[in-house]
Amino acid sequence: MKRTSHILTALLTILMFAQTSCTQSSQDGFAIVIDPESYSQAQAEVDAYAQCIEQIHGLKVFTVIDQWGVPDSIRAELIRLHQQKQNPIVGAVFVGDIPVAMIRDGQHMTSAFKMNQTQPRKESSIPSDRFYDDFGLKFRYLERDSDAAYFYYSVTPESDHRLHPEIYSGRIHPTDANGISRYDKLRAYLKKLVAEKQQQRKLEKMFFFSGHGYISESKVARMDEKTAWFEHFPQLRDGNRNRISYMDHSDHNPIKEQLMGEVMRTDLDLAVLHHHGNWDTEYFNGSKSILTVQQAKDFIRKALRQHIVSAKERGRDWQKAQKEYQARFDVPSSWLTDTFDEQVNEKDSIEDAGEDLHLEDFAIYGYQPNAPVVIIDACFCGSFHREDCIANEYIFQPGGTVAVVANTVNVLQDKWSDRLLGLIAKGGCVGDIARYSTYLESHVIGDPTFRFTPQGESADVDHLILENKPSAWKKLLKSQDVDLRALAIEQLCSLGKMSSAELRQIYETSNQGLVRLMALTKIADYGDDNAIAVIQQASQDAYEMVQRTAIRLIHDSGDARLIPSLIAICIENNTSDRVNFDGRMALGVFPKDSLMDEFARQFDSPKVQTIRKDTIRSLIARTIERYSDSKAKEIEELDTATNVKTIKFTIRSQRNDLVHAYVPFFLDYVEKKTNDPELQTMILEALGWHPRSYMAPVIAERTLAISQDEKYPQQVRDEALKTFNRIHDR
Repeated sequence: MKRTSHILTALLTILMFAQTSCTQSSQDGFAIVIDPESYSQAQAEVDAYAQCIEQIHGLKVFTVIDQWGVPDSIRAELIRLHQQKQNPIVGAVFVGDIPVAMIRDGQHMTSAFKMNQTQPRKESSIPSDRFYDDFGLKFRYLERDSDAAYFYYSVTPESDHRLHPEIYSGRIHPTDANGISRYDKLRAYLKKLVAEKQQQRKLEKMFFFSGHGYISESKVARMDEKTAWFEHFPQLRDGNRNRISYMDHSDHNPIKEQLMGEVMRTDLDLAVLHHHGNWDTEYFNGSKSILTVQQAKDFIRKALRQHIVSAKERGRDWQKAQKEYQARFDVPSSWLTDTFDEQVNEKDSIEDAGEDLHLEDFAIYGYQPNAPVVIIDACFCGSFHREDCIANEYIFQPGGTVAVVANTVNVLQDKWSDRLLGLIAKGGCVGDIARYSTYLESHVIGDPTFRFTPQGESADVDHLILENKPSAWKKLLKSQDVDLRALAIEQLCSLGKMSSAELRQIYETSNQGLVRLMALTKIADYGDDNAIAVIQQASQDAYEMVQRTAIRLIHDSGDARLIPSLIAICIENNTSDRVNFDGRMALGVFPKDSLMDEFARQFDSPKVQTIRKDTIRSLIARTIERYSDSKAKEIEELDTATNVKTIKFTIRSQRNDLVHAYVPFFLDYVEKKTNDPELQTMILEALGWHPRSYMAPVIAERTLAISQDEKYPQQVRDEALKTFNRIHDR
């Protein structure tokens, strides 16, 4: 379908299908966007939901029947409703079979997604409702899938390249999975949602969980996280009652049943689950701890069985593979006689399945989550575009869960997963959590208007965001509540009404870890002397998440003034596991000689005391030598490289780990060393991932020049303009 037909459809129908289900007058509005058949099948329940929103939240509800089936038209209607003078909408929910926008050329607005777009488009695109709620994004329509309501769009060079959604949004997308009609699911969900909202419950108890392998299983991170929860929700600080419970994957193996039991508690209000995931699986446990010789033997036998069976399934010579494993691990053939025993393999499969939670487990175990709000800090669990996903199962069970914040693609483990989360008990709603996640992949599955009855200081968050007046935010900046104050910092910075000097003062004077974290993340965009000073201080912050973020910012900046802070982390005796991990990654973007000189200066100081200092010196020195300048040799070899695959790999790797000092080299490569538009485009795209690099001004200046130089093909000029806008918008 051509884009002109989308626009024509939008113009012809833009005013036809917006109707209000209730007449109560209110200040702000909210849109329920629903497909015709879903509305026909569940009209009474949808109208009751709308009435509940009006009565409880004071929002005027517009029920928009999607007669278009085209994302452009829905987006145009949402923009109109947001810009209208009376009852402008502050949020929307997409109910039923609303078309899915699949975003391409926007991976830089995700936390971790970097799939090569030459891969199948369903897998290499990002399902994202930011298409509908962020009006600053600009798209070029590409095409529609023939077998699904997937519409593919490319982010244009002229678009905003950071997310600032004007409204919040959520998805209620029941399907016919598991033999239950989507309309039965929708009616049941809306009924329980209305009942849950009418309780107007307070947030009085929460639970958080840490799964196998997540953020290097850092104990310090989880210890500090509990402190952060008390900042978000001071009402949970009760000297006589345990209002915050925690569970770690290492507490039990398998832990699945214990975790399900915790989330099924009827007195639980919020559950936050940190773990790895997929659209159909929550990964909880790893292999069981080995405590005896027999357990070690059983582990080896099982691992080799599975490798050999896998080799056979992939068409490999499994007998040859078995002999190779026996020789490599020096195991007798008697250990592998049961490799293809059906009963043994079935037992292995049952054990493996028991480590994690799968879609079918909701029915098998009768798992009915009851915490009204669940945050799933994992990859893919919110893939609402599929026929089913983990987040969908949470809300469409008979239990009390009505809103899940989850992700459609993979996510960065180190992202700030609880960013402004406390707003849900301060007058904000669940939709605001996804709105301020700053990523394309983060979504509310369920009702985005859900919020807890405020306790203590609160504000009409969404109306403040709608008006977006600097004076109101400056007033809120004086709040004692961490989330309201952090929100004020966020908004003032987006309006250009806060200087780096002001952010530095906030960081240096605040005793609230979450406020310092917001100040740190915002000042990093300035890239000036104040930013460097705050990053240096934050690298030794008392709150692990602030410290970890500072180390990642050292990696993203590459400024030589940050080397002493990085080396200080490397030689500390008791650095948290995840800070240590991020520190090693940061070494790779700095010159080896500079790192080694600073290491010698610091480590040889009498202030550094440790057992076997010479041995420790050698260990740390080897680590620095291993990680530093890790890609420098590869980059320098580009001058003489002829293998196109190797060249492309080296270029793409700069998206994750830019060796900042080589920025001029890459720009020279584009301008002087290659006439290949594909390689030129790849280099420009890779540089666009690094707006916080100390070389960002150089990138911006030269990419702008390239974008205006007609000697380059249009695709190169477009990519240069996109990179300029990505770098310049900081």
